[in-house]
Amino acid sequence: MTYKYIIIDNDSQSSMMLQSYIATLSEFQFSAYASNREEGINCILENNPEIIFLGTNTSESKVEIDLTLINELYKYMVVLPKIVVISSSKELAYDVMKYDIYDFILKPFQKIDVLKTLMKFRKEKSYLNTIDLTRLTSIKEAKTKVDPVQNDDALLEPISNEVNNTSYYNNGLDFGSSNGSQKQTVEVDYNLDTQKIQEQLVEIVKQSLESNRKSNLAGVNENEETPERKSILCIKSYGDYRFIEFDDVVYLKADNNSTDIILSNGDSITAFKTLKHFEESLPDEFMRIHNSHIINIKYVSRIHLGNTDCYLQKGKIKLPFSKSYKENINSIIELFTANNINED
Repeated sequence: MTYKYIIIDNDSQSSMMLQSYIATLSEFQFSAYASNREEGINCILENNPEIIFLGTNTSESKVEIDLTLINELYKYMVVLPKIVVISSSKELAYDVMKYDIYDFILKPFQKIDVLKTLMKFRKEKSYLNTIDLTRLTSIKEAKTKVDPVQNDDALLEPISNEVNNTSYYNNGLDFGSSNGSQKQTVEVDYNLDTQKIQEQLVEIVKQSLESNRKSNLAGVNENEETPERKSILCIKSYGDYRFIEFDDVVYLKADNNSTDIILSNGDSITAFKTLKHFEESLPDEFMRIHNSHIINIKYVSRIHLGNTDCYLQKGKIKLPFSKSYKENINSIIELFTANNINED
């Protein structure tokens, strides 16, 4: 297995030293070098590397410019390469946490510093490749042991997603059921042998199939209880984890590359994720009505089509909606008026 990497750094001497250290590991292939932000973005899009070594200058303004390259990449890529920041500033190690970087190397660096980062990356990749190789066998074994309601391959779709699409939560592998109503999480242990990995995956498959079986039976037996969907939003900021119930979120507001989350008690929490990220991950009761706003429809109290305004919390909050999201507004109106008396 070969992994491509590129270097973005205006310090040519440091870049040459870095390249010479990496060359001792044959599976890592040098793809390109860029000395500035613009060239770096082009190199990333052209070469699609697995790892980016991003050097930064010490001045605060220049550091900010260098790191905004990471946010720029989200415009073009769904999944970013692993980004390793190299800097002579210890203080920067805390600042880069909000950019979700893979690792931080302090200058002047030694060969062992670079090798540790690469060996950690290689070990993680090797583990995921092991899962990929045993995945189909594990699913077949589980299918013969579990008697689902129907022998439909669709029941296995949540488990047979590509490993590259697997989400990570709290250092665990997260597998969701087909209707998104429940998630089973298993802690990742990189020291597991292949047999234990297989047994672990079989257990996950069993749980997912059982969840789907109960969901299908719910349509026949109305008295059977279905698993309750988790309704907690986790916001991480500099090692601070905030757990918020979806029902407490009134609306979300875009703020450049971050998002302000407005709660029913008036508090505002900043998350270092784009509004687009939340649009794709929040449940159905959240709808985007504007380039800058996503609302929780349970708080909608009034919609004025003429003024293109949407009122929340019994009229306490007024937000504009745009024509590009008029379809979402119409869906909210249809939802609220379906079983109610209204005047034309």
